[in-house]
Amino acid sequence: MNTNLRLIQPQLCLPNINLIEFSEQSFGNAFLKAARILCQQLEQIELIVGTTQDFTEKNFNLAILGLFSKMRRIYYSYILLKVHEEEEIGSQFLLEHLVEAAVTLTYLLEEAGEYVIPEYISASFYLAQSLSVDVKKQLQRFPNHVDLLILKDELEAFIAQQQEHDADPELSTDSEAYLWQPQEVATTFERGAVIGLNFLTNPARQIALRIMPASWLDLQLNYLNSFTTSSRTKVNPDRNFTCMRDATHLCLHATQSFLEEAIEHQNIDYPGIKHQQEILNLLYEWFYSAHHIYQLH
Repeated sequence: MNTNLRLIQPQLCLPNINLIEFSEQSFGNAFLKAARILCQQLEQIELIVGTTQDFTEKNFNLAILGLFSKMRRIYYSYILLKVHEEEEIGSQFLLEHLVEAAVTLTYLLEEAGEYVIPEYISASFYLAQSLSVDVKKQLQRFPNHVDLLILKDELEAFIAQQQEHDADPELSTDSEAYLWQPQEVATTFERGAVIGLNFLTNPARQIALRIMPASWLDLQLNYLNSFTTSSRTKVNPDRNFTCMRDATHLCLHATQSFLEEAIEHQNIDYPGIKHQQEILNLLYEWFYSAHHIYQLH
């Protein structure tokens, strides 16, 4: 750690790794405190970028800002649930949304760029049309269902908004229309592999999510036989801390890319950018070191 980082650390009030009592709960609390500090930094970045005049006039900037905001909000909830609840179903759900947001954000910034935004938007347009048809079918059965009525209005508003800017495409029955290009990297796992961030993406999990909840297959695979104690679902403290470290590093990587795009390429005035980047580097080192020390005990 360089001198500048040593000076920053006391200001952040990060837990002293060498003074953490060795227990799963103590390290969990330290991880949670560090995650809270990281979230404060991410919130500051989002505020500065999001309130910059003219930044959100381009769809590309709206997309990366929205993805950054989603990543920030989900990250702390994931760490909180992982530390305090030890509840794998909920934390796995949050992790999947976190990875989707962070990997998509990083892919847009580092690999794809603005040219894929029309496909990115069109994919959601097709999906919204398809969902709107499904909602209307459900409303024939439940005409006064409040949530269905709200969802109908939201989908129709989105479709109308997109039609104002683009020609109205035909409703596609091709499932690939819901994926945005390029097709060779049309899933989070593939995008993560392209940018070297596939350590949290799991293609087996993506396939397993297609199993109908409470179906016979769901019961057999997840509740009634030896799968419940398989390596796919078994949890141990080391794995918990590894997942938290990797999720944090993924967020930090995405944030550095976001800063480079928003500050350097979009010419946003951010006087403390170098200091902010040093803080992010320090947080990266803290999570790496804390995880390493936990594994040594």
